[in-house]
Formats: sequence, structure tokens, C-alpha cells
Amino acid sequence: MRVVLAVLAVAVAILYFTFGVRVGAATLTPLYLLNAQGQSSYPFRTYQAGKLTVTGSCQGKGGQATLRLLAPDGTALSAVLCRQGSWSLDMNGSGEAGTYLLNVEYQHYTGRLELNAVY
Repeated sequence: MRVVLAVLAVAVAILYFTFGVRVGAATLTPLYLLNAQGQSSYPFRTYQAGKLTVTGSCQGKGGQATLRLLAPDGTALSAVLCRQGSWSLDMNGSGEAGTYLLNVEYQHYTGRLELNAVY
């Protein structure tokens, strides 16, 4: 049992120092992040031309997260920077039907991120 706990502790330490620890799913439940690094993408599919609004909040304790909403053709529609503190998010995009992409780039971000899409 001690060996299993030691291996688990080493695995969590490796994750913390390489990618960070992420628990949750930002579009379904709050996403809790600990020293998160790298990128995540969240697709939002629209079936009619119109408006897409991504709302939510981020409560940062350290680092920063950059959120970019991209149109189906790759054009940047909106961007938000989450730093230390409590912030509300409101990103709007409109245009053709298709898959809109929300790219989130983490730089040693520790905190909570919650996203909601309104079509």
C-alpha cells in the first residue's frame, strides 16, 4: 500500500510540474486548475447563422489564462485575459453556422474557470 501511495504522489508531482493539475470540465462543471500550463480547446457547434455568446467567470489565484473565441474560418472574434482576482467573462461572436472554437492558453494558472454558451 505504501508503494502505491508513493507512486501516486510521484505521478501527481510530475503532472503538477509539467502540465498542471486540472479537475472538472469547463463547459459542464467548474474547472479547477493548479499550475496549469499549455492549451485547451472547447468547440461550440451552431446550426444557424446568428450570435454565440460565451459567458462565465474566472477566479485566479496566480498566473494567467488567455481565452480566445474563434469563428469557423479561424478569425478571432473576442479575447479575455484572466489574472489574479475574480472576473466575469462575456465574449460575443456572430456570423455563419459552423463550429466556433474557444482556445484557452494557460501560463502557470491556478484558480477556477466556469464557461456557459448561449446560442
